[in-house]
Amino acid sequence: MTFNKDEMHAPAWMNSAFFEKVLRHSENNTELSVTECQIVPGSRPGDHFASIIFRAHVNYQSRGANHEVSLIVKTIPEDNGLKRDLLKDGVMFETETIMYNTVITEMHRLLRSVGDETELGPRLLYSAKEPKIVMVFEDISKRGYTMKNKLLDLNETKIAYGKLARWHAASLHLANTVPVIKSLNKGLASIAGPEFETMWETNIGMLAKVCQEWPGYEHFSEKIDYLKNKIFKKIREIYQLKESTLYNVLIHGDFHFKNMMYKIVDGTTQDILLIDYQISQWGSPAIDIIYSLYMLCSTETRENHRDEIIKFYYDEFAASLNKFGHLGKIPSLLDLHVEILKCGHLESFLTSAFLPFMIITFEEMMEEHAKNYSPEEGFELFDVNDTEKMQEMALGGYRRHRYAEVMQKCLPVFLNKGFLDV
Repeated sequence: MTFNKDEMHAPAWMNSAFFEKVLRHSENNTELSVTECQIVPGSRPGDHFASIIFRAHVNYQSRGANHEVSLIVKTIPEDNGLKRDLLKDGVMFETETIMYNTVITEMHRLLRSVGDETELGPRLLYSAKEPKIVMVFEDISKRGYTMKNKLLDLNETKIAYGKLARWHAASLHLANTVPVIKSLNKGLASIAGPEFETMWETNIGMLAKVCQEWPGYEHFSEKIDYLKNKIFKKIREIYQLKESTLYNVLIHGDFHFKNMMYKIVDGTTQDILLIDYQISQWGSPAIDIIYSLYMLCSTETRENHRDEIIKFYYDEFAASLNKFGHLGKIPSLLDLHVEILKCGHLESFLTSAFLPFMIITFEEMMEEHAKNYSPEEGFELFDVNDTEKMQEMALGGYRRHRYAEVMQKCLPVFLNKGFLDV
């Protein structure tokens, strides 16, 4: 997990003139004028791996009246670093633009045609690739949606999986009439270059190191240390289209709890909207299911309700296809479980390379391991390019009891299922 210092400060080009262009476009009014804008960070540092987010409060005049609006602006960092390297070629931007402008629009149209008012995500108001890669969205916090800083309970997981099921079903039904759906192929495995593989290899090596510190788990260390150099080949195979895949859908690709907004009423989550479609691709539904089991569900939810939530997802998926009048063969629950088993190496990869950063908050890592952390100034004082400090922080996360509890249950299961063999 990394973040850039410029997540905390909007770039100079994000000014009144920029928002005037955005609002003139979205309101189709060339006479509109912005009178004032205030910009603040739109998320916590490190929340979004492949972008930086700002919230803009804009006052403007249009058609003889004064107005104000809140907007969410998504762009790439000005600072050099992994985020900028990942985004600078614009491929992820192009994928997300297609998703918002075409795919999600068609999914909503299909859902409405059968009386399903499910809302999948916010509206895109403006996008551009030149001179800067940028997207501007409605600020759904004004409709009562907010971020969460912890993994989801069973109720929340079912809301999220209900959305995912409709998404997958709609994509399968629309695939032949909206051909761009099948053309999306820039998922996690294809966009991550050598620097990301090096980072993930280092993370997996940390698990091998801490296994030596867990009594009774020392024998896993050598196996995991060997795994770290070989597992990327398995992961790339999982993300590739194969004839042996029982069925494909358009996967979200990054279905974790920080890529969602939550409407919470009296302490209970009522609705969830999905965001961040940068690495959506045509592929096995098992990718989204496995990814979300670890990146979205709380430990309690996954450990005690895994089969229940997979069955819940499948029932929603099949029911949606039936509502759409889908004429093709509807995959079975067994088909889904077979796909999940075939993609099992994704479980060992995610738990060893990503999971600590989902269950241990960035603030916890900062407070314990970053000498430059200041509660008053937060992340401003941290240098993202200090590789040694980043690794020291990460290792602290791997040593946390919450992570050890999860892995000490997972590792024997992975061993017995062959997910540690490459």
